[in-house]
Amino acid sequence: MPNSHARALRTYDINEVFVQELKAREGQLRSNHVWIAPVLDQLSGGRVVTPPRYVPARFTLADQADLIDEASHVGIYRMWARRGRVTFDVNEHLAAELYRSTYKELPGRIFDHLPYINPLVVLPDPWPIRYQGSDGLVRGFFVHGYNQLPERQTYTDEDIEGLGLLFVIDLLDDDTGEVRQQTYIRLHVPTGLRQFTLKQAVGFAAARAEARWARTPEEKPVLALFEALLKPALSILVYLCCDNRDVVEPPVVKPTRKKRKRPVQRDRDPFFVEVGWRVGPRLHAARRAAGRVTEGDGVPSGVQRAPHQRAGHFHRYWTGRKRTQEVTMFVEPHWVNFHLLPEDVDPITTVVPVDPQRHDPLRRRGLRSRTGKLSKALTYAA
Repeated sequence: MPNSHARALRTYDINEVFVQELKAREGQLRSNHVWIAPVLDQLSGGRVVTPPRYVPARFTLADQADLIDEASHVGIYRMWARRGRVTFDVNEHLAAELYRSTYKELPGRIFDHLPYINPLVVLPDPWPIRYQGSDGLVRGFFVHGYNQLPERQTYTDEDIEGLGLLFVIDLLDDDTGEVRQQTYIRLHVPTGLRQFTLKQAVGFAAARAEARWARTPEEKPVLALFEALLKPALSILVYLCCDNRDVVEPPVVKPTRKKRKRPVQRDRDPFFVEVGWRVGPRLHAARRAAGRVTEGDGVPSGVQRAPHQRAGHFHRYWTGRKRTQEVTMFVEPHWVNFHLLPEDVDPITTVVPVDPQRHDPLRRRGLRSRTGKLSKALTYAA
């Protein structure tokens, strides 16, 4: 089986786990807590959230806040499903490079250039974290927009105040290491700022965190958890917004003029977008070929470091007339001791620029235009 095909099947399986779990949660909310159904519909439709008219007396304010948070998780999933189920399938080797990437400050408005509305990012290899004293694995995250006042979840368009990330986390059993349950953490990113650091992003997320985190007595573990989530996630999102990103859509499905006998099912398959499938394997092959230590002169220990790549990072450039336009580029990991690389090894580290296809194969995917505005495809959105 080709490696790319195997990766696609693996991503599809992970995607289906998310879908089934969130569908089950929605069913439980609607059957066990009828009073929260209007709030759930508001959250999933991008409408302003209003307090429920009737709440059973047995629910405390803390119970209500937790259930509304859970409803927001389901609402984000439903927004993703309604807007085309766009899923970023990130190559594992590129994901590893982005996980190690460094940055000092991020431009807040760069996220206006996300090429799709409400995407899901599936991680090829999960990120290990510590969650409330136990081991956990981050499997991926949904991207959505939000407005604080009035409170509402919305789509990632020009009307949002900021960007929200819903992380999907598997919690592991301390004894067996098996997955015991799936949980979610929703964090907000300060995209309204001109520039922000990781520390500022963590503080912003903590100030707007869900109700359950406000009741946590220990602040340091919570901030460490938020940092472990945001640092690599922001690297992936910034890469998706860079001009030199390696992003490829699947083959175009030509529209048919035949009338459909029945409407398109809402539970259609995800729309997978390949990220880094060309540059990732090249980076990995070069690393494997050069990842050794060789003897040499000029080093006190008598050992010279083998050819290797330093971590990639993001850099802002000023272009255009009088250098008034700012663009962000991902600087690929560059080589150290390049002259020691064997002659038959190709040290390709350059991401080939891709002109993203600005079409919607099924005319329901909610794509963005190059300037960040909503495309006409939204008129076909389900």
